[in-house]
Amino acid sequence: NTRGIFIYTFLTTFFLVIGGMIFGPIVQEHAFGAFWTGVPFGWDLTDNKTLVGVIGWLIALFFMWRFRSKTFSRWIVIGAAVVLLLVYSIPHSMMGSELDYEKMEVVTGE
Repeated sequence: NTRGIFIYTFLTTFFLVIGGMIFGPIVQEHAFGAFWTGVPFGWDLTDNKTLVGVIGWLIALFFMWRFRSKTFSRWIVIGAAVVLLLVYSIPHSMMGSELDYEKMEVVTGE
């Protein structure tokens, strides 16, 4: 049922954008003093992997919206899910903003 897949693709994309691209930077601003430290402003892996996940799901959403009855759009959704699983397998805050306990200062991924 492509309608059900489309609904779940939309919800996944929606919540990933809200959580990863809106609430995430707000929390990061309060914690580390910078909204976005990923590309093009730095190399924070957490920001960059969120961006990759969002782009993957936006592509999947586009294909599901444009080609709902096509079989390959389901494979695009599976691909977006695999990309997100790979993104989630990268440890959080690796190469990102963190507190340097020796110096007691925040270091951002740059």
